[in-house]
Amino acid sequence: MINALTNAQLFHKISALLTGFSEAEIMATGMLESYYNTVLANSEGDDVAYFFLNVEQILYEKQESRESAIATQLMPNSSYSGLARNIIILWYTGNWNNNPVSSAAYIQGLMWDSGYTHPPGAKQPGYGSWANVPISVR
Repeated sequence: MINALTNAQLFHKISALLTGFSEAEIMATGMLESYYNTVLANSEGDDVAYFFLNVEQILYEKQESRESAIATQLMPNSSYSGLARNIIILWYTGNWNNNPVSSAAYIQGLMWDSGYTHPPGAKQPGYGSWANVPISVR
């Protein structure tokens, strides 16, 4: 049972559920606080408040019901002004409404891990990595 989580903690949990990455992987990006603040600064206060109330309710549901609840209650663009969709885009690309959040957000974008690659110009794969067959060829 979940006991009185803060909105920041709820953001962490729902970010993992929305992106398909674990809470540990989300935390490891180092972007959790920055992205939470981005959401707060760029969203209507009522949308954020009601979104987190809904998230808390969803987290109380059984594991099997969560995915359906997220799909029907959070994902429609009409729900909370598309907040869930914007959070997903934020985590994957480091952008909020097509505006880059920071250079660190670009580097830590989940799209790179999802594609088994690295951001050009940052986080290089390391010496000798060219010797490995690309994952798309395996």
